[in-house]
Amino acid sequence: MTDLPRITSRENQKLKHVRRVRDGKERRQLFIEGARLATEAVRSSVDLVEGFVTESFVSKPCNFELVDELTRSKVDIYLIADSIFGSIADTENAQGIVLLGERPTDDPNIFDFVGIDRGRQLPLSLFLYQVNNPSNLGAIMRTAEAAGVSGISLSNKSADPFSPKSLRASMGSAFRMPIATEISFGDAVMYAKKNGLVTTAADVEGTICYTDIDWGKPRMLFFGSEAHGLEGGQKDQIEELITIPMHNGVESLNLAVSCGIILFEAGRQYAGRP
Repeated sequence: MTDLPRITSRENQKLKHVRRVRDGKERRQLFIEGARLATEAVRSSVDLVEGFVTESFVSKPCNFELVDELTRSKVDIYLIADSIFGSIADTENAQGIVLLGERPTDDPNIFDFVGIDRGRQLPLSLFLYQVNNPSNLGAIMRTAEAAGVSGISLSNKSADPFSPKSLRASMGSAFRMPIATEISFGDAVMYAKKNGLVTTAADVEGTICYTDIDWGKPRMLFFGSEAHGLEGGQKDQIEELITIPMHNGVESLNLAVSCGIILFEAGRQYAGRP
């Protein structure tokens, strides 16, 4: 890899651009850091633009193969000194690789994935209302993909599903899940009712145990913010409020944990159907 073009200054214009993408100032592109996430990006449909690797990264055989695959895919790769890689990294223990990719466009037909059996896909989509913790959001995206959820839509004032922290927490699921952003709560409810989807929400005030729901029916499952959940007027628009029974005085669970418990129960029920 000695023939890779080298960047020797942290003031290089390309590195300045990388930092702008990392800091969310160039939202048209993705900041992808780390060997595992880079590998997931290569295997997905993300349009990769450029890559930046350190000398120590390419010196390892397993990493050499990844960089070689990127160059064969016509991705421009630049070699930079380990001493200046920290100026573009978003993690404390940087592995020595950052890729830039084009941000996926929102799927305008996000809700139309509900009910489509794509290899036993759950007839279920998620609507996340003002979920503003990027690590929680990434974990939910990972869980949703694993459980077979059809798609995810996010309200305004939610975390960016393609921010560096969200991408790392999703471990690549954000590259593959149908995702729509800036969807209003009212539009989501209206679409669900118009198309025969049962609106269901997880809430501490819920009266129905999550295991007592028929998850074979096409549904839109709503989760509110980590701090405040759904607002009172919003709950009035939901057909079913469900809850997770808890013991020992515990009042609530982490949002991503709650999501995982409910989604895998839905998957368990659906897998048992003929």
